[in-house]
Amino acid sequence: MILTALLLSTIAGAPRCVPATGDAAAVLARAAHAIGFDRANGRVLRVEATDITNHAYESDRPYEPPYILQATRITEWFDASTGADRIRQSETMVGGYGGGAATTLGGRLASYAVVDTGLVPIVQVHGTLAATRPLDVWAVLSDWIASRDARVVERCDFREYPRIVLSRPGARGVERLLIDPKTYYPVALERTEPHYLWGQVDVRYVYATWLRAADAHVPGTATRVVDGMDDVTRSFGRVDLVPRDSAPSLTLPAVATPMTPTVAAFLAPATPDTIRVSATTFLLRNRGYAEAVTLARDTVFVFDATQGEARARADSAWIAKLFPGRHPIALVVTDLAWPHIAGVRFWVARGATIISHRSSRAFLDSVVSRTWTRAPDALERERAHAPRMRFRAVNDSLPLAGGALTAFAIDGTASEGALAVYVRGDQFLWASDYIQTLDAPTQYVDEVTAAVRRMGYSPMRVAAEHLPLTEWRFVRGP
Repeated sequence: MILTALLLSTIAGAPRCVPATGDAAAVLARAAHAIGFDRANGRVLRVEATDITNHAYESDRPYEPPYILQATRITEWFDASTGADRIRQSETMVGGYGGGAATTLGGRLASYAVVDTGLVPIVQVHGTLAATRPLDVWAVLSDWIASRDARVVERCDFREYPRIVLSRPGARGVERLLIDPKTYYPVALERTEPHYLWGQVDVRYVYATWLRAADAHVPGTATRVVDGMDDVTRSFGRVDLVPRDSAPSLTLPAVATPMTPTVAAFLAPATPDTIRVSATTFLLRNRGYAEAVTLARDTVFVFDATQGEARARADSAWIAKLFPGRHPIALVVTDLAWPHIAGVRFWVARGATIISHRSSRAFLDSVVSRTWTRAPDALERERAHAPRMRFRAVNDSLPLAGGALTAFAIDGTASEGALAVYVRGDQFLWASDYIQTLDAPTQYVDEVTAAVRRMGYSPMRVAAEHLPLTEWRFVRGP
């Protein structure tokens, strides 16, 4: 066991690197030749593949595997002469919902949704494709050759062999491309990306188990690895080169201003609107998420902190208007899905007490203790003076403000570790993310209604992160 541990430590340790110089353009040209760019001869690369995407961020235990996985079948056409990348994807969504089909057309500078025969520029699509475009090593080389700003910087050991390391500025910061000097096949792409929960993450795309299909060479798998954990693995099936007139349109519009990759729409922290539940309880809802706030005794209780610091600041401004004066803040974290807790660090920096299920503490500690180096947030800027996270654990239930409200565990088989909150005087139930729809029976609804019966509550109204204020009588459990 000790020998095995030492061996794994050596393999996983920092790669040995030495400074190097060279002709980056020549290295990229040899890499392009190795994978077949110059043998395309007016043809485009067609690939059929499957992406397996890790959904740790919404799994019931985001701190340990196994995680929810999503399979996406893709057909991709890539034009090496222009860098245009057209992808048709058909998803099997998590939870058994069919995701339908969608088609995008993207390039180095901008991306589009293909709608009928037209193209709709969408910056969020460009942000999504910025994460998955490097899974296509042909697109990677096309982008690096087109940028004309690459340079050779080092020779590093990677996967037990020395590699040529090229560097260039990318849309998300400095990128490093590792090339095998024996064959000039690309081996990996590395960069650091901003992240809404972790501040920044180290991302590596690894190209392995190469395949030859006629004149084209592609990896058998391309994997996006984030902070050491597999995020997306693309497994390649059919690969060939087809005449350009046999492929759908790959014509990209002229781009005057390159798009900047941005966060997904559901994370955009638009200023929330208020929905009155009572004189002391309000929903704060924007296009992505609802949250709730209530004043009990002298404390303002916030139910969940979604989307990030900008959303939390907007919530804080509303709290000041709704409840003037100085009030202690207590944040009830009802579950650990990453978008649901992206504002926790802001409230910790403000000195709020964090109330959550006892099983949540270690993960919340890891979120709060993470160092944000790329773009320090409020907690990072005030780290030396900010209080440590004050945490109150919920086991079965926890009365708050003298029983004015109670946080309680839902504790179904699909909701272990999740909380709901009952505001007694308003007969109002905050159901976290566990009532999402009333259109059809769901496991989540069954478990929430069972927990409400167990606690002996009789709500009049209910709301949740994706459920508007609703009469409880419309909620049907088993």
